[in-house]
Amino acid sequence: MLPLIAVALIIFLFVVYLVNKGTTLTAQEALANYLHAVIGGHTEQAYNYLSSAIKAKQSLQDYKSSHSLGNGLIAQVIGGNVSFIVENVNVTGDRATAVVAMTAPDFRLMIHDIFQHLTISGIPEQTLETLTFVCQSISHFLDKYQQDNLPMQTTKETFSLLREVDGWKINPVQPSRPGADAENY
Repeated sequence: MLPLIAVALIIFLFVVYLVNKGTTLTAQEALANYLHAVIGGHTEQAYNYLSSAIKAKQSLQDYKSSHSLGNGLIAQVIGGNVSFIVENVNVTGDRATAVVAMTAPDFRLMIHDIFQHLTISGIPEQTLETLTFVCQSISHFLDKYQQDNLPMQTTKETFSLLREVDGWKINPVQPSRPGADAENY
C-alpha cells in the first residue's frame, strides 16, 4: 500500500509541475510562443501573451480586428515562409529585452514589383477580359515567386517583455528595429 501511495504522490507532483510549467515560461519561451502564434495567425493565443497594459488599451476583439492575418489560406502560405531565432535575451529583474532575427519574404520588394506591373489603367473594362487579366497576373506572380525564387530578407527586431503575475508578457512599446524609435504597439 505504501509503494502505491508513493507512486500516486510522484504522479501528482509531476502533474503539478507540468501545470505550473505553463505559467513559469522563461522570457525567451514566452516570446517564442507569442511569435509562433502571430505567424500562425492565432490572434487569440497571441493576445494572451500581451501585457496587461496592452490589454487595458485594446480588447481581444479589437486586437483580432487589427492583427488578424485574414484568409487562412493566405496566412498559411505567407506565414509558412516566416521564421525567427531569438538571439539574445537580457533579463533585469521583471523586465527583459530580446533581439530576434526574423527571416521573411521581402514583402516590400514583392509588392513594389506587383504594383509596378499592375496599374489601374492597364486593367481591361470588360468583365471577362478583367477576369482573365487578373487571373493571369496573379498566376504570373505566383509562378515568379515560387518557393525557390522567393526573395527573402532577415531583419533584427527588438522586443520588450515584462514579468507579470501570470508570467512573461510582451510589453506595450515593441516590437521595433534596433536603432529605430519605438513604435506604439
